Amino acid sequence: MAEWNRHTPTGVCDILPDECAAKKEIESTIWSVLASMGYREVEVPTFEYYDVFAKSGGQISQENMFKFFDEKGRILTLRPDITTSIARMAATKDDLMVLPKRYCYIGNVFRAEETQGARQREFTQAGVELIGSYKPEADAEVIAAVIESVLAIGIEEFSMEIGQVAFFNGLVEQAGLNAEETEKLRERIDSKDSLGIKELVADLDIADNVKALFAKLPSLFGGVEVLASADVEGLNATSKAALVNIRRIFDLLTLYGFEKYISIDLGMLQSIDYYTGSIFKCYTHGVGFPICAGGRYDNLVEHFGVKTGAVGAALGINRIMTALRSKGVESSSAPAMTVIFPEVNAEGIAYDMAYTLRLNGCQIEQYIGDGDYTECEKYSQIVGAGAMMRIYPDGKVQIKDFIRNEITETTAQEFLGYYDDEDEECDCGCGGHHHDHDCDSGHHH
Repeated sequence: MAEWNRHTPTGVCDILPDECAAKKEIESTIWSVLASMGYREVEVPTFEYYDVFAKSGGQISQENMFKFFDEKGRILTLRPDITTSIARMAATKDDLMVLPKRYCYIGNVFRAEETQGARQREFTQAGVELIGSYKPEADAEVIAAVIESVLAIGIEEFSMEIGQVAFFNGLVEQAGLNAEETEKLRERIDSKDSLGIKELVADLDIADNVKALFAKLPSLFGGVEVLASADVEGLNATSKAALVNIRRIFDLLTLYGFEKYISIDLGMLQSIDYYTGSIFKCYTHGVGFPICAGGRYDNLVEHFGVKTGAVGAALGINRIMTALRSKGVESSSAPAMTVIFPEVNAEGIAYDMAYTLRLNGCQIEQYIGDGDYTECEKYSQIVGAGAMMRIYPDGKVQIKDFIRNEITETTAQEFLGYYDDEDEECDCGCGGHHHDHDCDSGHHH
């Protein structure tokens, strides 16, 4: 029988210190980009009432939610996405008299889905939501925020593919398709099945050039010239407006200097019930799934009582880490740690040295092992310390720099400018001098 207490469930994982540090650095970088653009961080509950997601028209099926009951028998679920929770929060808790609202977040989501490839059941997302605008400028801003974030974390080769759900919806409206026919058509377009598409639309009472356009959708991918190919005679107002919208988004991103990263894909039709306008996905080498996805979801906030436009995106932190590893991109290293080794009766000086250095942004670890200086030196090299400091009771300090392979000798007073030779002597192990602390009561910095 397996010892389940020694294992993690399928689809979740532990993150050890080095990887966790890299993960936090990515999250911090993304947060800095989003905050600089006026997005304010929010947090939403890890679990919500099931109705929040089941009745919001969201893109996550109930089979893919982790569900359980509260003490009163009401169904709860671990959040399968954060956008829906933020839409609920904005509509029910925030003051939407002044719009738009710009939110950002970093948090884990949970999905009970098959684990294959890069898929996990618990993963971290960093996201951006712009609520309160129907303008294409909002879509362009969110896409630009994603591009800036991806560049800031060190990924320079990527493609941002942009589609327009409303264009397809306009064609469906024009063809008079019911929900079942629409879904069959969407599946065939999504799977690039041009022959199957022709069979489905052959008997429809629509213009031949519109029928041909349905069959061409899977191949309408590329630069801005795609929009001209899609603008055939006979399009209804919905589809025409969608082309104008995506062209405006493209033009704005070009003005921002991001044209080289942008591709247009009018055959991208996933989650058409959730998204209402632009949709976009960001791909890079080394990952079989998009590292970011998003789009316009104008109907979502209305489910919680407020009718307003909204657009957002989520970056997959775990997939970004995979992409960086595959590219050999190293996250910028944190300041090298220094290990302090206090000799007997030098503990007070060692603590004060460590405290002051930490206040100045250094990473300081005090050795508490049972070994002598030699053992501390071995330990320091094993943990990857950049240096170690040997502190003597008389205030002498020996610094060994492992990076430069140098040894420097100084004193605590010279190193920090902190001790005063004229202070009154004491015997508390602090090096023989009083310095902002009471021997009987410990340090008071």
